[in-house]
Amino acid sequence: MPITTPGGQVISEKSNLQGSLKVVPTQLPLYESNRAGRLFVASNVAAGNVLPIFSNTAQESGIWNPSGSGVMAVLTSVGFTYVSTTGAAGGYVLAALVNAGSTVATGAAISAWTDATANATVWSGKVGVTPTNAVRFAQGASTVTAPVIYRHLGYNQLVVTAADATTVPWRADFDFRGDIILPPGNALFVAGNIATLMISAVSMTWVEESEAGEV
Repeated sequence: MPITTPGGQVISEKSNLQGSLKVVPTQLPLYESNRAGRLFVASNVAAGNVLPIFSNTAQESGIWNPSGSGVMAVLTSVGFTYVSTTGAAGGYVLAALVNAGSTVATGAAISAWTDATANATVWSGKVGVTPTNAVRFAQGASTVTAPVIYRHLGYNQLVVTAADATTVPWRADFDFRGDIILPPGNALFVAGNIATLMISAVSMTWVEESEAGEV
């Protein structure tokens, strides 16, 4: 009898010759979540942004799960693409803003937010299907109460110039396995542990699960 894991992976039960239970994946991870319309992909515009230090009150790329959304946001991946300019030596982090509330307002934890646009900078995982995401993605300048470091990504750079970017290929993408969940009323931003200076385009992918399913 097939079993669906909380992350959306379908597995089947098979017995070996000794009669013990053997669990075999039958579909790709996230397939069921995507097919059900719960997976979303968001990206900066191609021009990208300078990712600020984590504690800056002006953040550029992140997801916000507003209070009352009714969903838990499960972050599944983050990816970076180099755009231009010389970057400062340092590293990249996920920065957390707790008690982020549900509204954009003067004096609130989030006082300005540049929302992504459906089927332009935020997408359903099913290409061409209009996304119905409850979680919001910032595709540009957003003003918030200073976040704090949640997790170091292990992505580091020395001084990066445009010449380096054209001669030394590299990749910077990170997959998560259900170990980062964003409940309602919280936000996560992709930022530097320093002022990165380099212009990067960022993509984030997440799954929205019903908050009611929590025990």
